[in-house]
Amino acid sequence: MSRQTRRTMLAAVGTTVLSALSGCSGLDPFSDKTDVEYDESAIAALPGDLPAVPPAMPVQPTDAHLTNARDRIRSLLDDTDISQIPNAVVREELARERESARSALSSDDNGENQVEALEGLTHPRSEAMFANAGFAAFVDSLTTEDVNNRRERHHQGAESFLADYSYVGPPDDPVGAFAEHARITDWGYTGARLTEPEQFDEYENTVLHVAELAQSVEWGRAYATDARRLHEHYTSTLDNPRDYEEHFASVAAPLVEDIASYATQPDLDSLTSGIERDISNTPAAKLLEELVRSRWIGAQDAVEHLNDGHDVGAIVPAMRAMIADRAFSEVKDAVSDGAYGVPESVDAIAAERAVAVDGLRVLLNTSPELLARRLAIYVRNPIRNADRTIDERNVPVDGADLYVEYTVASRFAAAAPAVVQRVGDMFIA
Repeated sequence: MSRQTRRTMLAAVGTTVLSALSGCSGLDPFSDKTDVEYDESAIAALPGDLPAVPPAMPVQPTDAHLTNARDRIRSLLDDTDISQIPNAVVREELARERESARSALSSDDNGENQVEALEGLTHPRSEAMFANAGFAAFVDSLTTEDVNNRRERHHQGAESFLADYSYVGPPDDPVGAFAEHARITDWGYTGARLTEPEQFDEYENTVLHVAELAQSVEWGRAYATDARRLHEHYTSTLDNPRDYEEHFASVAAPLVEDIASYATQPDLDSLTSGIERDISNTPAAKLLEELVRSRWIGAQDAVEHLNDGHDVGAIVPAMRAMIADRAFSEVKDAVSDGAYGVPESVDAIAAERAVAVDGLRVLLNTSPELLARRLAIYVRNPIRNADRTIDERNVPVDGADLYVEYTVASRFAAAAPAVVQRVGDMFIA
């Protein structure tokens, strides 16, 4: 296929079922204008159901893990009578954190899986600690030095867990082992990071200062504890386990090498080089910026993880960067041929959302599915965010911005399956 033919095809895809929108009338559903008024009722009708993303790990936390997390919140809130505190500002701060923690106990799971539910209880545990530690500081039973000692103890525990970490899994399922360890180690490294010494303080008040220090420590402790418990549970399910540490490193290294050049902050002014048309203040410009930013963030995270010795943590960010790079290249070709102007009506926006949702379904059915699910958030989240912007709007929504979000999702979805399949082959090689 010649480059011109390929670019023409990409432009046709980029205009999002252009022929279906224009029909036989010859009307172009996109405009050279940068300011178009959209039918508000049609905008309000855009949100719809989204495919659920199944758990991206084969062994999930148990009910006991969730019970322990909720019990931790309850125990921290017990006997915390902040009504005794005379300072209204301090009392209200502690009460706000306390009520937020309590709401996590009373809310339903909203269809969450066990992984999401447990991770959703990490910050509420820290909020409960904020109230608990603040009251303890008020009654002079907890000091900054006490919290610093606690922080050091938990940080050493988190670091020790990572230093002794075992990347074992089923001998015939490297992808499943990777998916499990990617999430567990992510929690473990988050726990270690959050228990490092604080770099800044928000509160000058002694009670609130102790509370914020203890909150950060508890947040890290929650992540590290969940990681340790899930690792113990996972390894207990294995018969004749295989150590995958070197294999995961052999997958991560070439992936990171492929995208390492994108780890430096991009020059946004150079994105339109080679594009003859003026795309200032159009969805085309914003779309290119969003994709190149996604490529940069993924590459930066991948390089940092690899340099820190966290090979497993480098793989998904590297895949994100590779997918964003493919999407960026294809979109830039399409833009050069006139795609991604300002939609003339909501019909074009709705069509792009439909393409994104279909793309999400295709991605979720791409093998290996556990890898596809890890990347599905980069498709589902932009769609969901745009839908929420519409549902929660207090002012008129910019239809062009919605179009960009839906298009980011659709282009990422289109580029993802090839990368998922390539990396899947690397795991089983």
